[in-house]
Amino acid sequence: MILALYPCIIILSLSIIILIFPLVKRRISILKFMYVLLFIIYISSLIGITIFPFPVQKYLIETMIEDQLGLKHNFIPFKIFYEAMSYGSLSFGITILLKQVVGNIILFIPMGFVLPIIFVNIQNIKKVILIGFLSSLSIELFQGLAGFWIGYNYRAVDIDDLIFNVLGTVVGFLIWKFLYRFLIRNDLIIVSK
Repeated sequence: MILALYPCIIILSLSIIILIFPLVKRRISILKFMYVLLFIIYISSLIGITIFPFPVQKYLIETMIEDQLGLKHNFIPFKIFYEAMSYGSLSFGITILLKQVVGNIILFIPMGFVLPIIFVNIQNIKKVILIGFLSSLSIELFQGLAGFWIGYNYRAVDIDDLIFNVLGTVVGFLIWKFLYRFLIRNDLIIVSK
């Protein structure tokens, strides 16, 4: 298994090296440097959560294929609600809903919140939604193609994940909109002139 730690360390290290130059040359402020660094940490974590651990051992992959342990793709919107209600235990169904629905929403809230702070030209909800959608779609496509490549679905392509990730992006953007004046008053964002 390839764990998320190594790719995340590489992404963070390269990003810090790349960001240090504009900071030293005073092309970006310390505040913007911190926001960009936090966003990169978020992106690294997002990749770590959604892609890794990535199976590479041949015997493990063969065992997973043999025992049919791969996940099933879902292309039916809101199927998670039906599945959660069809479990024998109500508490188990609610646990599944919390993990899948709330987890996917929370996973993308930082995307909607930080994008308009870092990129002044992306303070439009349509642009933020598009970026959230494309980011989530990229993850789902990667999971599907990776499963196809290794021979079993170690991660499932799920339309519900896409829907709730985009919803999380919208929630993050609305939080940014709600806190915008507070952030301006306290010099926590830079307003372009």
